[in-house]
Amino acid sequence: MLSTEDLILKQAASEVKSAIWRAARLKTVQVIAAFILILAVMVKIEFGGPAILDNDGYYHIRWSKMLRESAPHLPKFKWLPLTTLNQESYVDHHFLFHVLLIPFTFGDLRIGAKAAACVFSALAIASLFWLMVVYEVPYRWLWLVPLVGSSEPFLYRMSMTRAPSLSLLLLAVGVFLILKRKWIWLAASAFVFVWLYSLFPLLFAFAGAYSLAAYLTDRRIDLWGPLSCAAGIGAGLVINPYFPRNLLLFKEHVFDKAGASYAVDVGVEWYPYDTWVIVGGSAIAFVLFVAALLAFDFRERKTDIKPLFLFIVSAMLLVIAFKSRRFIEYWPPFAVLQAAFTFAPIIANKGQIRFPSIWDRGIAAIAAAALTVTFAVVVGFNIHQARKDVSTEPSPYTYKGASEWLVANTPEGSMVFNTDWDTFPALFYYNSHNTYIVGLDPTYLYDRDPDAWKVYADVTLGNKDHPGSIIRDRFRANYVVTGSEHSDFMEVAEKSGDFEKVYVDQYATVLRVRGPDEPRPPGQDSDDDDDDDSGQATQ
Repeated sequence: MLSTEDLILKQAASEVKSAIWRAARLKTVQVIAAFILILAVMVKIEFGGPAILDNDGYYHIRWSKMLRESAPHLPKFKWLPLTTLNQESYVDHHFLFHVLLIPFTFGDLRIGAKAAACVFSALAIASLFWLMVVYEVPYRWLWLVPLVGSSEPFLYRMSMTRAPSLSLLLLAVGVFLILKRKWIWLAASAFVFVWLYSLFPLLFAFAGAYSLAAYLTDRRIDLWGPLSCAAGIGAGLVINPYFPRNLLLFKEHVFDKAGASYAVDVGVEWYPYDTWVIVGGSAIAFVLFVAALLAFDFRERKTDIKPLFLFIVSAMLLVIAFKSRRFIEYWPPFAVLQAAFTFAPIIANKGQIRFPSIWDRGIAAIAAAALTVTFAVVVGFNIHQARKDVSTEPSPYTYKGASEWLVANTPEGSMVFNTDWDTFPALFYYNSHNTYIVGLDPTYLYDRDPDAWKVYADVTLGNKDHPGSIIRDRFRANYVVTGSEHSDFMEVAEKSGDFEKVYVDQYATVLRVRGPDEPRPPGQDSDDDDDDDSGQATQ
């Protein structure tokens, strides 16, 4: 029989457990409610237009469907045989992202891709709100407003069917694990990150930021974070369905994208924003970042490392965002998170603030109200502008007609000369019947064969008077697909007489390359000119 003292202790323990359970349940409800609100905002933005945002989204959703249909085996990627993504060398460095897209591949792929973008981005932003809930940041529901809408470019890029949204989620989990010093779990997260997306070095950089913060805090050297990330990354690279080819692709990405310049003109996301675009489009994030920097008390770093750690992280992300616009999907939310954690102790100690008069209290209240209203208006504008940008995306059906014609009229696996490397995802989405010259990134062709890239670029820019023989003999393509706006190439093509238009709609044109002995239309020359780049097809 238990003594009275034991009964009291048992009752107290039971009450503590109940209190912990109620608190955890309340926190879970908060995160779920935030996720629903964020999802509503992202749906409003995403379905402002019919297109899948960003060209690569068409490739991602189509490839995910192929993964589902070929399971449990990996499908062979045979659509870019002239590039480093040929069938023998292909690496899916978004493998886990494509697996997570599979539930959205049942039914209309376009709707599925847009729905996935909404769900993934809402999960990503909600995970950052979860950090504020876990650490009980004061007024976190007010902080949720700038967390969602502090940057219009951020909202636009979060609307893309791409891996960065889920990588933002993994970074939020990584921040939690780093702060809790859960090194084994951090290594596991790094492993997962490698399988999800090629920007997994960011998690290692976060761990390094914590080590720097720890040194600045009390001069202690703490390398457990970087070592854990390195172990997880190493395991993810080796224990990988594409090992060892993935190491070569990783090296290719590092050497091609890490420098200040690029060997070829790559996608616009790799280039920086104009200063005013990034500052104006992310004005709230900049205001909060600067305000938090001014409010940061370095003397308090020993009692709470989180503000210093998050400042180092957000400053690092800001630097790389100025270098390349693709990193705008990381910096604004972490700038807001930094501000929230910096102001948290200040707000918690607000009772220590003394206003000497009613007049001063009134001014403070008016200033706070004005700032709140201003932020609300700017956030509303950012959401509206992001939705407007989505509505102006090119039609999702741009290459539908041309693709269907090629499927019906060309041999399976035959090469099609696409005059723009970034049209490959849309062509692949509608037409996996043919193969193509280049796609996903121009460096994949350049790295495999720099001479072939130079010839390709000259042809597409209209620098060859008779491109027909080059396309037919060097690239082994009998058909060309080009957008209606590709005036330089079309002007030369029509003048040369090398081609026959076999399909035309308002968006795209398909040309058949005439044989060397076929008669040309009256007044047009044969293609046996002095262009000396025809050669043999690139293998």
